[in-house]
Amino acid sequence: MGRPTGHTLTKALVEAMVPRAKVYRVPDVQVRGLFIQMTPAGILSWVMRFRLHGREKTHTLGRWPELTVALARQEALALLARIGKGENPTDTRKAEREAETVAELARRFQIEHLDLNLKPSTKAQYERLLAKRILPTLGAIRVKDIQPSDIARLLSRIRSDTPKGIEANRTRAVLSKMFSLATLWGLRPDGLNPAHGQVRAPETKKDRHLSDMELLALGATLRHLEPTPEGQERPEDALPAEDPHALAAIRLALLTGMRKSEIIGDKAREIPALPWSAVDLDAAQLRLDHHKTSRKSGARIVPLCSAAVELLEHLPQVLGNPYVIPGGRAGEALVNLQLYWDRVQAAVNTLQEKAKVPKKARVDLSDVTIHDLRRSFASLAARMGYPELIVAALLGHAAGSVTAGYARLGADPLRDVVEAIGGRMAALLDGQVDLEAEAKATKEEAQARRTVKGA
Repeated sequence: MGRPTGHTLTKALVEAMVPRAKVYRVPDVQVRGLFIQMTPAGILSWVMRFRLHGREKTHTLGRWPELTVALARQEALALLARIGKGENPTDTRKAEREAETVAELARRFQIEHLDLNLKPSTKAQYERLLAKRILPTLGAIRVKDIQPSDIARLLSRIRSDTPKGIEANRTRAVLSKMFSLATLWGLRPDGLNPAHGQVRAPETKKDRHLSDMELLALGATLRHLEPTPEGQERPEDALPAEDPHALAAIRLALLTGMRKSEIIGDKAREIPALPWSAVDLDAAQLRLDHHKTSRKSGARIVPLCSAAVELLEHLPQVLGNPYVIPGGRAGEALVNLQLYWDRVQAAVNTLQEKAKVPKKARVDLSDVTIHDLRRSFASLAARMGYPELIVAALLGHAAGSVTAGYARLGADPLRDVVEAIGGRMAALLDGQVDLEAEAKATKEEAQARRTVKGA
């Protein structure tokens, strides 16, 4: 038997190697087929040469110094054992390189699930969470390599960013469905869903609404921001006027409890903006054929209080535009109401500073969303003593009991209620309520009742 050719490779021998004009390899005498290879650029790597089905093949194990001499020999021996069983390491590595990433899974998830099975609003929510939360963190990782710990870290980070828990739970739901399909499609060989068993965050629902004092401050700001009547000069110290239609949208939400999507539409949910054709001022009502819950409850009739009717009567219509709240583009509705609401919020603070309102008496609306205007309508109704069933009917909730109650109540009781609520809301927005006088009167009335009771 001939002596094996090569060198007993050591750390010192490898470190002594110098680059040549061409790639060259030094064989290891201890493990058949193992070489240390150096390129003209001085890069060192470990390679294995072997025969499989009569053909000579070369397979790279890894680079020096990450792979030491001892580790390289271990890798080489393990590889020879797999080759002995008929495995082709070149095919295995190719399959590893071509394994789908989470980003690729997300594209398939989009085509085969989101586009086919979800309603537009849910689809839009899933797409947002994929783009903003999931793919930036997990997109480059192979689907088969995702571990439950990867999901746990992502959800923990989201819970830290959004303490209310809702965003984390929605992300968890997206991941759970996506990896269930990945298993079905054979992309998870272990058959496990790494999103299963993840802790569900406790959700804290928002309940922000405007108090009477906050409504007075908001109303003063809305009046200040109204355009100056034609023929009059705007005071030099006044803030710039805002679009009257945008201000009307804010008032309409407060006076009716309508959703933003019912006023200016929502393309993602396929809800059109409020058209003038849906407005019946003689009957003092709006007819919404398409809204958030129209699939369950059908068309929604929104009764209008006198203040809302007056608002719409005096709101100018734009020639060629069918919408109550028109946008900047011809024939289209307003789409950026949030931009105007941001300026209204800032103006509330500015006007309080200009009026030198004591800091303790100032209101802060910086955390109020447009949807909170709808909540404020409901809250005002509750403060006035109206039961939840009636308020829910006015808000257009889809629950069966609410719909049934609406039918039992009929139109007239609801109209009387909305007139009372709208009248109170309009009085607050117009600055016609003296909260101190009301508080004093309430106190005196309570005192009188105690006196009568004690007599």
